[in-house]
Amino acid sequence: MNRHDDLIVHLFLLVHIARSAQMKRALTAVDPDPPLNFWRLIHGNQLDIAVLEWCKVFGSDAEPTHWKKLVPIADHDSFRSAMLTELGINNDAWAAYWEEMKAYRDRLVSHHFEVPRLDKYPSVELALKSAYFYYKWLIRQLRGLGETKYPDDLAEYAARFEAQAINIVRRAVAATSDMKERVY
Repeated sequence: MNRHDDLIVHLFLLVHIARSAQMKRALTAVDPDPPLNFWRLIHGNQLDIAVLEWCKVFGSDAEPTHWKKLVPIADHDSFRSAMLTELGINNDAWAAYWEEMKAYRDRLVSHHFEVPRLDKYPSVELALKSAYFYYKWLIRQLRGLGETKYPDDLAEYAARFEAQAINIVRRAVAATSDMKERVY
């Protein structure tokens, strides 16, 4: 692949993170504790996909789609520093979040380890903010190559996506509200 294509691959990973995280937020906003397993599965799958995709970009350096593959080595420190400033956290907080996301991915999404039931699932807030930050970097690179067809701002796109998803989820949940779970 060429640089343009590599940038597009990373861009779509970030869009996938945003869509999955916003779908999870929309589902939770409309019905945080759904009675049907159908909805519970969708809730969980959206979180799992957001975490899985985030780890492709921000997880292990060995990932072929890790941000370090596109950001020049000389810029790694400044990129990380600017991202942490944008997120409003320090290196220790980032390391703790990274560990939480990677552990969730490793233990429950990608592999299966015997773990006790989780009381707390990872938050997608920093995943979204880091995706928005990296998207800004990618879009600047793409604009420099003459690419103009993608949105300038992933956060704005994600907000519109979430608003639409909330409307869809409301209708879908309402359409299933009289159903009782029959498969346990």
